[in-house]
Amino acid sequence: MIRKPYLPLVKYLHGYCHFWRKKLIVYPPMKKAALPDRLKKRPSIKDVAALASVSTATVSHVFSGKKQVNETLALRVRDAAAELGYAVDPVASRLRSGRARVVAVIVPDLEDLFINRFVSLIESRAQQAGFDVVLACSRNDPEIERSRLRALIAWRPAGIVAIPCGDSIPEELLEEYGSTPIVGADRIEPGSAPFDTVTVDNRSAGRKIADFLLMQDVRSVLLVTATLRIFNIRERVRGATDRLSESEGVQVETIEIGIDPAGGAGKLTAWLNGNPKPDAVVGLTNLTTLATLAAFAEVGLEAPKDIALVGFHDSLWMTARKNPVTTVVPPVDDVARLAWERLERRMTGDTSPAHSIILSAELIQRASTR
Repeated sequence: MIRKPYLPLVKYLHGYCHFWRKKLIVYPPMKKAALPDRLKKRPSIKDVAALASVSTATVSHVFSGKKQVNETLALRVRDAAAELGYAVDPVASRLRSGRARVVAVIVPDLEDLFINRFVSLIESRAQQAGFDVVLACSRNDPEIERSRLRALIAWRPAGIVAIPCGDSIPEELLEEYGSTPIVGADRIEPGSAPFDTVTVDNRSAGRKIADFLLMQDVRSVLLVTATLRIFNIRERVRGATDRLSESEGVQVETIEIGIDPAGGAGKLTAWLNGNPKPDAVVGLTNLTTLATLAAFAEVGLEAPKDIALVGFHDSLWMTARKNPVTTVVPPVDDVARLAWERLERRMTGDTSPAHSIILSAELIQRASTR
């Protein structure tokens, strides 16, 4: 006889017995619950190798990037990894190599269409090569840039792609060069960096604008820029002003309106209201081109009826207008492709002297010029 209530649990006929107040309750055995996906065995490098019919060393080379692998084999390995849901363990990989399978990217402004497209293309190529991307934006502030670079370098990335926010190359990049592969793009003077660079010939782009406007019999030109403290912008101004100044009787002025399009539109509106109307206005970035259109609307000007307009970069909004905008288009896809190719070479051991690749921009004539 059980003298006082208590609650022992005992196995009984593969079930559980519960004695309580002289009553015997038999519970059926518990069914084994299915494990959630996150607790199932993770596919291993051996599983990928078996499915792709290659060695584990080949799989390792594909994902580490340490050795070049035939593109057909590499594609087979990546397809097998995707089918199995295999992913490189970042902690283990980092412990083995001292580097993360990460590429760090720092840019000055994500609202800039060129930079936005550039980042998207770098990210796509990095993913295809088995890298993740960590992105930081300096918002055109050197102090923020230094802080962001220190944070990115702390990740111990496999490589760095940098578009500086100003003329000078950040000290953090110069100090890291030699330890980490680095490629610079866009806002860097060719030959000024110890690492590979991919840039556009902005002075030539400025000359193309000038030559085109001179063919249109333009006699006065206003160049609109956000700031002149950036090398590539100064090169555009220099190329245009030098060529226009060679033609007798042509007047050229330059105005800085700041990096905020709304505030810039207000400054340009004030300038247009207070000065003789030029024959042509040139927006030297996509944002200054947008600010110029806003200022035109404010003062009642229409291109090309009242004034000629030339922009820089290209976007859908430049063509989604009654009079699409004539513009100079830097080859952003080629800049991104070549920047990634240079970085990938460096990450796989290329120690050749630094390369300086300079590309040309194209002028596309549309209805905003006569």
